[in-house]
Amino acid sequence: SIAINYGFQDSGLSIALGELVGSLIPCVPPFVLNLVVVTSVTLCSQVLSSISTASTMLPVLRAASVQAMVNPLALMLPATVATSLAFLLPTAAPPNVIVLAKSQELGRPLRFREFFSSGLVLTVAAILVATGMSWIMARLVFHPDNILPKWACEAVGGTCVWLEIEGVVQGTFVSAQACIMDIAGGDAKVCRLWNGTMVDAS
Repeated sequence: SIAINYGFQDSGLSIALGELVGSLIPCVPPFVLNLVVVTSVTLCSQVLSSISTASTMLPVLRAASVQAMVNPLALMLPATVATSLAFLLPTAAPPNVIVLAKSQELGRPLRFREFFSSGLVLTVAAILVATGMSWIMARLVFHPDNILPKWACEAVGGTCVWLEIEGVVQGTFVSAQACIMDIAGGDAKVCRLWNGTMVDAS
């Protein structure tokens, strides 16, 4: 799982996928986005382990949130919760593997379709509950609807810079804000503010 994480980051795949996902974020209502993140990560965790899913998806979602200039917690909190919803396949979690292995000692061992049919209802219910709980609890504790914070901008290195530029971001007046570097445009000195204005970051 750590090797997958390093491969995603060193190859730039996490940034590329993050930019693709980030371009779609403004088009999706926040609650629907929360549901999509939980569902996507839950489906990934059925094939990969929880740790592998987290190490693969969280860098992508962090890059996506920075690209869309939203608080990373809005995507990463529901994704982290969803990595634990591995109920569908025998290989989804170690307890499932143990149950499958011990069932070989029974007169009729458990089969794949029995895991799937039993886990499907539980997985759908878990997705709905996790979506609602992560939405409510995140807003009560972490306030993910706030603007992209300084710590999140500085954590991604060269793709985001924090500038002392006043303005209105998501309806809030700020004295400083994040600015996303225009890497795709080929000019490493120009960056984009939340309102779309391009400024010189040098």
